[in-house]
Amino acid sequence: MFCPICKSEYREGFRRCAECNVRLVKELPPDDAPEFIDYTEVLSTFNPADIAILKSILNSTDIDYFFQGEHFGYLRPLALPTRLMVRKDQSENARKILRDLKLSFSGINLLKNKEKR
Repeated sequence: MFCPICKSEYREGFRRCAECNVRLVKELPPDDAPEFIDYTEVLSTFNPADIAILKSILNSTDIDYFFQGEHFGYLRPLALPTRLMVRKDQSENARKILRDLKLSFSGINLLKNKEKR
């Protein structure tokens, strides 16, 4: 017997979960497998100010993104650039939004071809 809320297992004879106070079930439904999301690199930069500007722009959109190596730059500056990673199915939209952004003074590299990485 299992609690459908907290997933606790009980011996036969118990009817309700002691924690959740709900009826127990004989079997738990299968867990949903997490969805795999494929990300691709849209640009890279060494400048933390660029990252802040990019975040302020992307946070106003529905684009899913993260910065790979964002905090590594504090340990080893200029070793590797921070890479803006965007959901593959949203990468073209992200490129359109960031296309006219002028951050070249800071070492930013906008990947034009989606096959680069």
